[in-house]
Amino acid sequence: MRFTSLLFALPLIGSVFSAPAPINEVNEIALAKRDVDVVQTVQELANTVHGFQPFTSASTEIEVEATLEIIVGALEKCGNTLGIDLSLNIDANVVIGAVFAPHGNIKQEVADILVKVLVDINVIVKSIKPEFKNKPKCKALLARIDIVIGLVLKGLSTIISGLLFLVGTLLISLGVVLNGVLAIVLKLLLGVLGSLLGGLLCGCIL
Repeated sequence: MRFTSLLFALPLIGSVFSAPAPINEVNEIALAKRDVDVVQTVQELANTVHGFQPFTSASTEIEVEATLEIIVGALEKCGNTLGIDLSLNIDANVVIGAVFAPHGNIKQEVADILVKVLVDINVIVKSIKPEFKNKPKCKALLARIDIVIGLVLKGLSTIISGLLFLVGTLLISLGVVLNGVLAIVLKLLLGVLGSLLGGLLCGCIL
C-alpha cells in the first residue's frame, strides 16, 4: 500500500520541482532585461513637476512639504526606471543600469525636457518662504531633490554625450538663475561650462 501510494505521489513531487519560479524572481528577471524609453521616462517626470504652481504667501508648511514629497517621488521613479543607484554619493561614478530601447539621436529632445524640469523646480523652490526652507523636513526634501536631479543628470550624461553642456547652455539662453538650494546641479553644470558661463547660472561671474 505504501509503495502504491508513493507511485501515485511521484507526479505530484515532479510538479513541485518543475513549478515556475516565484513571482518576485520572475519580476526581477523581467526588470533586469527591460527596455527603457529615455524620452518617455524623463517626459513623465516633466509632466508631474509641471503640474505644480509656484507657492503663494498663503501656502502653508504642510502644502509645501506635500508638494516636495511628490516631486521627490517623481524624481526617484525616474532614477529607478533608468536603473540608477540613488543611494550613491554625487561624487561617485553614476551609471545607467537599464537596457535602452533604440532611440537614435535624442540629445536635444532629452535636454529640452530636462531644462523644463529644472526651470519648473527652480521656480517652485524660489517661491518657498525662507522660514519653511529652514525647517528640518523641508530642508531634507530640498536636499534630496538636488541630489537625485544630480544623479539623473550624471547617469544620462554617460549615454548621451554632451548632454550636461547642452542643458547648461539652454538654461543660460533662457536667462535662468538657479536657486542656491540646487547646489549639486550648479556644481555639475559649472564643471562642464566653466567659470565664465557657469557663473551666469548662479547670477554672478566667477
